[in-house]
Amino acid sequence: MRQRLLCLAAAALVAACAGDGPIYPVEDSLYDWVIAPDAIVPGSAPAPDIADPVVTFRLPRGGRLSALRTGEDWRTGQTRLFGFDIRLNPEKLGRERVEVSRLYRSGDPETVLASVQLDADRGVTVMGRRCIAPEDLGTWHRVEMRIKLRDDDQGYLEVFCDRKPIWAQTGLRTTFPPVCRRSEGCNTALAKPVSYEWRMGLLTDRPVSRPVSIQMRKLHHRLLLYVPHRAGRL
Repeated sequence: MRQRLLCLAAAALVAACAGDGPIYPVEDSLYDWVIAPDAIVPGSAPAPDIADPVVTFRLPRGGRLSALRTGEDWRTGQTRLFGFDIRLNPEKLGRERVEVSRLYRSGDPETVLASVQLDADRGVTVMGRRCIAPEDLGTWHRVEMRIKLRDDDQGYLEVFCDRKPIWAQTGLRTTFPPVCRRSEGCNTALAKPVSYEWRMGLLTDRPVSRPVSIQMRKLHHRLLLYVPHRAGRL
């Protein structure tokens, strides 16, 4: 019996580690942090429509922000996985270009460490690389990032689309936007304390010229102690 249990455990581990992206399951229902009142970014107009298991983000003409946030317990030195499933009607996007995810480093100065862009011509892109093609925007697809938050050259950032790696860099100082390495002169002092915030939804610095709407589900983030399938450099 003991040998059988060990074999079953080994088989489960192998199955869990198969593939080339994040292995961790994501619940269908919305996590508690998504539905918490303080998850809505102040200034969201309108506030996201949270109807388990889907969150709908809308911007009226002239709107700039409708988003959720998390990251209160994120700390330098940790490795984090975060992401969401997204879909929308691309015909209603028009010529608008928006961001659907931003990872911020708060403090002095505040800066965006990584973001996910959306427009009708290119679809969803990250770091200039296509993640979701425009013709596929009408069905659910997953966007994820995995980051080791370090203020030296020991960090890394990886981007996964439908759990396949599309962009990755290692040996980074990830407290500044990629690609930043102290060994290459990126040695700006970082004010302490440092905090992080991840926002997801509809974010733009310029008012949209027409109504925009997207849907997200399976919004998730977790602290990683085990990191399989490192992507290296892509």
